[in-house]
Amino acid sequence: MEVINVLLADDHDIVLESLSLLISRMEGIDIVGAVSNGREALDFLEHNKVNIVLADLAMPILNGVGLVAEIQERRIETRIILLTMVDEVGQIRDAIRNGVDGYLLKKSNRIEVEQAIRTVAAGLPYFSPAITRQLAQLPDEKSTTGKLQTTQIESLTARELEILFLIIKELTNIQIAERLFISPLTVETHRKNIFRKLGVNTALGLMRYALKNGMIAS
Repeated sequence: MEVINVLLADDHDIVLESLSLLISRMEGIDIVGAVSNGREALDFLEHNKVNIVLADLAMPILNGVGLVAEIQERRIETRIILLTMVDEVGQIRDAIRNGVDGYLLKKSNRIEVEQAIRTVAAGLPYFSPAITRQLAQLPDEKSTTGKLQTTQIESLTARELEILFLIIKELTNIQIAERLFISPLTVETHRKNIFRKLGVNTALGLMRYALKNGMIAS
């Protein structure tokens, strides 16, 4: 099993200590560094191989949203999971537009933290269901209705959300099947269910839906 190297970034020592203790119990996952802000995280990433950055959304100097943008701009080969509070979901939408790989509630337990790290390390998105529900209720900046399609998004299962984001990334059914270790027919079934629940008919329609609801950058 290949070891997953993790960098922690948070401006609170107690959070860094708690995360370090939590992750130290996970087999095959090593903490290679701990920093207190986004700028220090970037400096560390420039000189060290890191598979996953687990970072606080509300860091000083350079916050989580800015860190995601800088990682994309500099084309640093790493993946980033943001830790957030429920009342910070507005910034999470910005992070999604910038290309964040996942996000977790700060109160997430060890099982969910480990699941998120392993999922994102495998190249898949991980979005906390609790945050996704909050995100769905944010006002749509472009919509005259003032609300996202809350009921439609909440109707998606965790697996359907995974596949939705992979479709948005333009992966084929075969590529999605290989990543999720399921059959292409199963992917196609999920795809049809996603289209039906969201009221779209094509992948282009899904892309437009995602743009309208702030899931990807316009």
